[in-house]
Amino acid sequence: MKILRRVRLSPAMVVASIALLVALAGTSVAAVSIVIPRASVGLLQLKANSVNSSKVVNRSLLRADFRPGQIPAGRAGAPGPAGPAGPAGPAGAAGAAGVASPGYVAETLAQTGNSETATTWRSYTNVGNASLTVTVPSGETDKLVVFFSGESSCYGGTAVQKCLLKITVDGTELNPAAGGDATFDNNDLGSKYVGGSNTFEAKSSGDQYQHAIVRTSSNLSAGSHTVQVQFSVTNASTAFQLDDWALVVQRIEVR
Repeated sequence: MKILRRVRLSPAMVVASIALLVALAGTSVAAVSIVIPRASVGLLQLKANSVNSSKVVNRSLLRADFRPGQIPAGRAGAPGPAGPAGPAGPAGAAGAAGVASPGYVAETLAQTGNSETATTWRSYTNVGNASLTVTVPSGETDKLVVFFSGESSCYGGTAVQKCLLKITVDGTELNPAAGGDATFDNNDLGSKYVGGSNTFEAKSSGDQYQHAIVRTSSNLSAGSHTVQVQFSVTNASTAFQLDDWALVVQRIEVR
């Protein structure tokens, strides 16, 4: 048997062998990369900015994939239909009473009497209890409208006489101020034909009639004001009797 001779490799053979080895090694690496399991690459394996728009499938990302404020807000949509009316709420508490507006009745006061009272004085005297106190609030100017009615009897005397009645506020007669001509009743029952001529006939105390007057005041400033009814006669032979009377005062705000 022949002994094998020592093989001498030429430089060209060495270079060719190395090139073949490198080529085979590269193919093996490529083959290995193909069989890497799915979902085995995560954040730790990705380099910064390695995933860009070209590597993301269009319309595959959701809003949850972005940071708050990263996606601009879209246009406002059309308003939706109105919802059903809610139940009525509870009634609120009553408010404080307001001040009457100018020109309106702010207060009404009344005083009445059902006992007979009479006078034969020619000067005015107060009708008993026919008085009221009216208070105008601070910062306000008011006017009074005063009503008086009563059952009157004006009787006695030998000639026609008058029974007078006036209303004052703080001592000043209300308008229209008639003074000595503020006639409320008279004693004239009518003429009586006696002995061929007409003779004056006076009323008696039983001749009673209902009468009434209305008076107004000038503007009154803030404070207390007294309304008073007074009566008199034009002759002492005549008596003026009042019964079942009523005094009513309305306070009207001017400003």
